[in-house]
Amino acid sequence: MSTTASTSPPAHHSASQASTAPAGRSRGPIAALASVVIGLAFSTLSSWIFGTALTVLGDHTFWKGGGVERAMAAVEEDFGYLQGYPRSLMVDDTVALARNFAELVARPFHWLGAPAFIARTAAIEPDVVANPHARAVRRIVKEAGRVVETAIYVAQDTAIRLAIAFFALPAFAMAILIGLIDGLVRRDLRKWTGGRESSYVYHHSKRFAWWFLTAGFTAYLAWPFDGFNPAYLVLIFATLVAAAVSTTASTFKKYL
Repeated sequence: MSTTASTSPPAHHSASQASTAPAGRSRGPIAALASVVIGLAFSTLSSWIFGTALTVLGDHTFWKGGGVERAMAAVEEDFGYLQGYPRSLMVDDTVALARNFAELVARPFHWLGAPAFIARTAAIEPDVVANPHARAVRRIVKEAGRVVETAIYVAQDTAIRLAIAFFALPAFAMAILIGLIDGLVRRDLRKWTGGRESSYVYHHSKRFAWWFLTAGFTAYLAWPFDGFNPAYLVLIFATLVAAAVSTTASTFKKYL
């Protein structure tokens, strides 16, 4: 008597195949570095766009035609702050590097002929034209020149602040190290005294640590108002990062 062979694989064989199925791969160091670089570029670009929009908005509201002058003053003000800190652990001449950054971001505008366009639009007098439609067009073109000029100054100021953030990296590295050491000590104390674990606090503190590093940086790049010393910003956010890292490390699992 003939028997038909079963075509379905054994149950234990299917289970072993399922258990050995490759899981989602984690990102390697190159992919993580590329993600950080792309995020930094996107954050800088969005800060420039947002800062330009805020300055243009202020030019028509609370500054009443002084937006370009405010953007120009912000560039000079940030250079003035840097002159108080002429050296850094990262570079020997902070002012020179920031000036190079500012000149570098202004080059594309010069290649596109922005200075000549700004000069032509600045000479336009809309009110000398009797035709209302021609007068409206002249005002739009003149306003476009002011927007381009504002965008140039905001781009330069963003580059200067990016250089300041680069100079502040050792402060944030030290804050992270101090927070990590303090958190690990507190974790060991909790481990040996039978303290409770809190995954809720751990996940939220980890999220806040990343937020303090990124959101604060983006907000500083796009900040359109003057009188804001970056040294205070570095101190505030470095303290917040250290506190968040310390909380994250202290609430990590007691037993691995």
